[in-house]
Amino acid sequence: MWHQISDNLISYVKNSAFDQTENQDLILLYNEMVKPLSTKLKPLKYAIITVSVSRQFSDIEAAITFLEEAKTRLQGKIDA
Repeated sequence: MWHQISDNLISYVKNSAFDQTENQDLILLYNEMVKPLSTKLKPLKYAIITVSVSRQFSDIEAAITFLEEAKTRLQGKIDA
């Protein structure tokens, strides 16, 4: 089940409609759905999702902070 959810999330976040930084929908999706599921998702798929979400930050420093926080969720995972 987690495999299917993560595959669907990856397809969703890679949609070119989200490439514009004015759109904050992926950030909201991440905070409401992906972040709580981060321990259930495979680390590589989680990383792909978070990198895609980071594109929506208009401030590069905010994007870097977001990715660093996401990275801490992967620490300690054997297959990360």
